[in-house]
Amino acid sequence: MNTRRVVLAVGAGIFIGTYDVAAISVALPQVVRVWHISTGAVALLGSSTFIGMILGSLLAGPLADRFGRRMILLLDFIAYGLAALLSALSPSLAWLIWARVIVGLGVGADFAVVFPYLVEYVDSAHRGRVMAWAMWAANFGMLAAYGAGAIALQYPGGWRIPLAVGALLVLPILWFRRSIPESAEWQAHRATSWRDVKGILRSPHYRKTVVLSSVTWLSYQVSDQGLTMFLPLMLVTVFGTTVAGAAWHSVLVKAVTIPAALFTVMLIDRWGRRPLQVWGFWGRALGLLLLGALLLWGPSPLRSHPAWTTAAWILLVIAYAFGAWGPDKTTVITTAERVTTSVRASSQAIAEASGRVGGIIGIAGYSFLAAVWGPGAGLLFFGAMALVGTIISQATLPETKSVAVQSYGQVAEDPVIVPPASV
Repeated sequence: MNTRRVVLAVGAGIFIGTYDVAAISVALPQVVRVWHISTGAVALLGSSTFIGMILGSLLAGPLADRFGRRMILLLDFIAYGLAALLSALSPSLAWLIWARVIVGLGVGADFAVVFPYLVEYVDSAHRGRVMAWAMWAANFGMLAAYGAGAIALQYPGGWRIPLAVGALLVLPILWFRRSIPESAEWQAHRATSWRDVKGILRSPHYRKTVVLSSVTWLSYQVSDQGLTMFLPLMLVTVFGTTVAGAAWHSVLVKAVTIPAALFTVMLIDRWGRRPLQVWGFWGRALGLLLLGALLLWGPSPLRSHPAWTTAAWILLVIAYAFGAWGPDKTTVITTAERVTTSVRASSQAIAEASGRVGGIIGIAGYSFLAAVWGPGAGLLFFGAMALVGTIISQATLPETKSVAVQSYGQVAEDPVIVPPASV
């Protein structure tokens, strides 16, 4: 199996994971109307996938360090596919919530292992570009979900269709993944016992690395997952669009992330991770803070004032574009680049779980603040957390461009990891 097909098969998991999070967000307005669920139930449903992601990543990371990357990359997609189908067939809210937790288990496990695998498989000169390409697929996953929702939500019970499509997408990806090779770097420098994994993770150097990476990932995911979950609902309540129209407008807003993310793909191995992350955080914080202030203290209702509505759209696009330009990619990949092979997946899992905690904080925080003071308060919260990420990244983030793969705490003399040609 050639390198390009391996990267495609592994990176496709990112497409599916982001597709699924966006799919439940476009389904949410219709689910609220059909089942008449409360604000608290909306927050629980929105958080259920992230709860599963936390558990899935924390389970998968140590297992991948101990028993290999390939096994996890196959099993997590099987679990995801079955749970996505159960989500689409849900007869009640409780059923849907539990199905979403299992979906999260699969997605969280995949995110915890995909990037350690790619770090070990791709040479350091092209590593950032390849992983940014994989994250670029995330933008198309969300666009596909919003598009499917825009079509399906015109019909009664249409919210089930985007969820069912996610289950169907698993089949071709599993077919390609069946032939991916095990990581040669992991085979050469694997953890030989659970004691090895725990011992390295307890060392001050790795603990500091993982903690700082986790905090920046969390601060970004507060706004990113919060916006992903509530964008269609916000478009209905703030901009006055229909449920189906909100899905189409979400497609337009999210489309701006495609060229922004492509910019990252082209420059990440030239400029480096640090400047992209810092400036991306700055842009997102500014866009969200100004948009939140506009919704709180601007004219009401906003949709009755065309000039103010246009300004709100521009700020929303700025927030999305700067996020895709930097921290959407860099916060995900730098943990795997900075730690040793024997605990790479475990470290990535901790940072991944922290990011999903950020998603839960974003959903719960927005739900509460929007219910009490309106959507503008929720967006100010998102902007404040992006500002936290800016400050921490500026102060602590080292550059990992062209840094060699580390094995047992030592930087390898030869940064090129040569992948095997076949299984």
